[in-house]
Amino acid sequence: MDAKAKLQIVNSANDIVHASHILCGSGAAGKEKCLDYEEMLAPYTDAAHHLEQAFAELAVKYSECPTGSEGGDLGYFPRGEMAKDFERVVFDAKTPLDAVVGPVETRNGWHLVLVHDRHLADDEAKEKARLKQEALKQERLERAEQQRAYQEHREQRRRERSMRANLKDRETDKHSLHHDEL
Repeated sequence: MDAKAKLQIVNSANDIVHASHILCGSGAAGKEKCLDYEEMLAPYTDAAHHLEQAFAELAVKYSECPTGSEGGDLGYFPRGEMAKDFERVVFDAKTPLDAVVGPVETRNGWHLVLVHDRHLADDEAKEKARLKQEALKQERLERAEQQRAYQEHREQRRRERSMRANLKDRETDKHSLHHDEL
């Protein structure tokens, strides 16, 4: 990840995480597979780079999720995009980075998880984002009101022109009646 993208994440008012996972299956068999895969990864836990590589290889070979073909890499994602049970683990500040976590059960089955990076926005950033959202909402409401007033004004002018045209037509009709009588 380049420095600019990293800076955007750090300055974000959202909680964001980068994680990989291996979907091992459901039920007791899925949980058992998670434990087996975790055991297979144990020799790599001392070096993050080697662990990531071994985790990705296992994901390609065994994950039941389509992301397995990309080594189980889910990329960066904000809170609210994944299953709640999964997010509870990856967004928990107590969950270690660059360590295998699991088995984690979600509605999709059992997972092994590897959290690569996590950014939890502070309260000040969240408040700034909330205020910005409120200001944008107010601006949209004001623009909508201005648009409504403009449309109302145009409609009023159209009615007035129509009334003037009708009056002019009546005047023309009056004159033509008098002209015919002569």
